[in-house]
Amino acid sequence: MRKIFGIAILLMVASPVLSQENLAPQDIDDVIDSKMRIESIRQSEGRALNVIAPTIAPEEIDRVVLNRLIQQIARDPNTVRAQLEVNDDQLQDIFITISNARNFVNNSEMANVRAMCRAFYDSELQGDARIQKALDAYKARARFTTNFIARYYRIVLADVEVGLSDVSLTLFNEYMEDRRRRMANAGTVTWGVVVENISSGTESVEFHCRRQN
Repeated sequence: MRKIFGIAILLMVASPVLSQENLAPQDIDDVIDSKMRIESIRQSEGRALNVIAPTIAPEEIDRVVLNRLIQQIARDPNTVRAQLEVNDDQLQDIFITISNARNFVNNSEMANVRAMCRAFYDSELQGDARIQKALDAYKARARFTTNFIARYYRIVLADVEVGLSDVSLTLFNEYMEDRRRRMANAGTVTWGVVVENISSGTESVEFHCRRQN
C-alpha cells in the first residue's frame, strides 16, 4: 500500500503544473451561485455561520477540503479506506484525481495584483477614488479565479464520485459535508492582498504598485 502511494506522489510531483493564468474572465460563466453550498449548510444547521472576514471564499472550500483529504490519505491511508469503505484501487484513484486537480489550479495572485496596479496607473482619478478603483479591479480578477475554482472542483468531485459504490458515495458525501461545515465555521483566513477597505487597501497599493512603477 505504501508503495502504491509513493508512486502516486511521484506522479503528482512530476506532472506539469498548469494554471488558469491565461484564461480571460469571459471564458468562465459569471452566473454562478457561489454561496449555494454554504447557504444550504447554514439552513441545515438552523443558524448563521460564525465566519470572521477576510476568510476563504465559499467557492474555495471544496478545494481546501479535498486537498486535506489527500494529505490524510498520504498520512494514514488505512483509516481513510475504512472510513469511506473503498478498496486500494479506489483510494489510489481518489488520491491521483485530487492531486492532479491541485497541480492544475493556482491562486493567480500575481494576475490579481497586476490587474490592481494596471487600474491604479491607468486611472485619472485622485485620492481614495483612485485607490478604490484599483481595489475593485483586484476583487474582480480574484472573483474570476474563485469562480474558476468552483466550476473546476465540481468536475473533480464528479470524477471522484463516479468510481464509488452507493455505500462509499454516501460516506464520501457525509465526509464532504462535515468538512465543509467545519471549514465554514472555522473562519479560515485566506492569504493575498488586503482589499477590504481604503485604509488597508492604500497600504496594499503602495506596497505592490509603487515598487512596480
